Amino acid sequence: MIRLLAIGDVHLGRRPSRLPEPLTTSTGARVPGPAMAWQRAIEHASEQAVDAVLLAGDVVEQADDFHEAFVDLRAGVERLAGRGIAVIGVSGNHDGEVLPRLAAEIPDFRLLGQGGVWETAEVVAASGQRVRIVGWSFPAPRVEFSPLAQALPARTDATTTIGLLHCDRDQPGSGHAPVRSHELRGAPVDAWLLGHIHQPDDLDRERPIGYLGSLTGLDPGEAGARGPWLVTVAGDGTLGVEHRPLAPLRWESLPISVDDLQAAEDVHGRITRALDALHADLTSQPYRPVAVGCRLLLTGRTHLRRALEQTLTEADLTATLYPQDGIDYFIHDWRLQVQPTIDLEATARGHDPVALLARRLLVLRGGDSAQRRRLIAAARERMTGVIERRPYADLAAPPPDDEAVAAHLEAAALRLLEELDAQRRSGP
Repeated sequence: MIRLLAIGDVHLGRRPSRLPEPLTTSTGARVPGPAMAWQRAIEHASEQAVDAVLLAGDVVEQADDFHEAFVDLRAGVERLAGRGIAVIGVSGNHDGEVLPRLAAEIPDFRLLGQGGVWETAEVVAASGQRVRIVGWSFPAPRVEFSPLAQALPARTDATTTIGLLHCDRDQPGSGHAPVRSHELRGAPVDAWLLGHIHQPDDLDRERPIGYLGSLTGLDPGEAGARGPWLVTVAGDGTLGVEHRPLAPLRWESLPISVDDLQAAEDVHGRITRALDALHADLTSQPYRPVAVGCRLLLTGRTHLRRALEQTLTEADLTATLYPQDGIDYFIHDWRLQVQPTIDLEATARGHDPVALLARRLLVLRGGDSAQRRRLIAAARERMTGVIERRPYADLAAPPPDDEAVAAHLEAAALRLLEELDAQRRSGP
C-alpha cells in the first residue's frame, strides 16, 4: 500500500486574522498559524510513515514572504527527505512566481508543471508499488484559461494516477485557472486533489474529486475542521481518503440560547457552559487544536436585548483568554440574533409606529418580494453613503450584498422595536 499526505493551501508567511493580543503574548513565537500547521503536518507524515507529501498550491502567501517561507519550507522538506518521504507540489495563484524560486533552492522539493504545462512524477513504495502524480503550476498570478484545455500526459498502463491542481472550479471568467466539473470528471486520472478554495470537500468516495481546503483556518470565515488528508492506494488501486484535522487554530460559531434568561448578567454563566461543552467535544476527538476562536451567536426570545448588549459590551469578552487543558479559547466577536417577546404578527395589525415597524420586520423575514427589495435598496444606498464619508474608506470595496443589508436592517429594527414597545407600555 502507498500512503500519501495531501495538503491544501498553507499560505506560509500569513498571519491569521482576529487573534487577540493575549493569545500572541501567551504563545510567543508559537503563533498558531500556517507555520505551526506545517510543522504539525510534517510530524504527522513522519508518524504515519507516508511515502510522499503532496502540496496543492498556495504554499506561500506572496513573494514578499520568500525568506520567512523559505526557512519553514526548507526545514520541513529536509526533515521529510531525511525520513525518505518525497515532497511533490504545484504552485497556485499566490505563489506562482515565488514557489519556483523556493523549489530551486530546495533540492528535495519536486515542483510539477512549471511554466503552465502538465508534468508527471512517480511515487514508489518500498514494495515496488507505484503511483503517478500529474500536476500543473500557475505560470503567472492570473490564469484566465482552463489548464484542462491542454491534454494531460497519456496513460500508458494501469498505474493509479492522481491529479494535483490549483484551480477555480465552476467559476467561468475567474482569473484563477477556471475549470469545469465535467472536465475534471473526464480527465484520465483516478482522483483530483485540488487547491484554492479553503472549504474542504467530502473526498471520502470511490473516485475522490474535490478541494483539500486550507491547512489551518486563517480567519473566522474558515470555521470547522481543517488539516491534511491521508490518501492510501491499495495494491489493487483502491483509493482511501481520510481527513486529519490537525490545524492548531480552529474557528467555531457557538450558539447560546437566551430563552428564559432572568437577568442580562446571567448570560455569562451560559457562555461558560457553552465553552465547556465545546471543549468536551473537541477533546473527545483524536487531534487537539492549540487555540479556538469563537463567535457567540445569542439566539432565542427575550425582553433583555438592550441590557444584554450593554452587558456584553462592558464585559469586553474579546480581551480575555479562556484556557482549558492546554487549549486557549477566545471570543473574537458576538452577535445578538435574539427575537423580542413581542408577537410580531399581532403587533403588525395595529396602526401606530410600532405596528409599522413590525410589518417591515415581517417583510424582511419573508421571501423575495418587491417590497423587500425596495427596503434593501434604500438601506444599501444610505449605508454606502456612510461608508464613503468615513476616513480611509476603501472605495474599491464591493457594496454589501442583499442578505448583509437585510441582517443590518433587522438588527436595527429589533432594537428600535423594543424601545418603542417599552415607551408604549410605560405610557405618557
